[in-house]
Amino acid sequence: MSDIDIDLAGETFSLRCTLGAFKAIPAQFGGFVGAFRRLAEVDVEAAAFMIAAGTGKQKNSKERDRILERLFEGGLEDALPKLTEYLSLLSAGGAKRQEAQSEGEGER
Repeated sequence: MSDIDIDLAGETFSLRCTLGAFKAIPAQFGGFVGAFRRLAEVDVEAAAFMIAAGTGKQKNSKERDRILERLFEGGLEDALPKLTEYLSLLSAGGAKRQEAQSEGEGER
């Protein structure tokens, strides 16, 4: 499955690799390189947008504000590596990449 779960202050957000997220995130940050750069800069607004996009709620400003509160309460330490993993997966087409990895593991 192509979900990445992020736990923020006791609430789990399941980020899905969808076409909507695939389009919204690079559009917001000037491409996937820009999105990765914003994570490297530890940009909390960018992190909240990516989580909202992964849950299909990027247009909901109240949800982004709520996610920001959760990021503040739970910290960024665990969220940033998960968001990096999500962006990597999303930029590679989501489920297709994980399916290929799963098939490769079965051949060992």
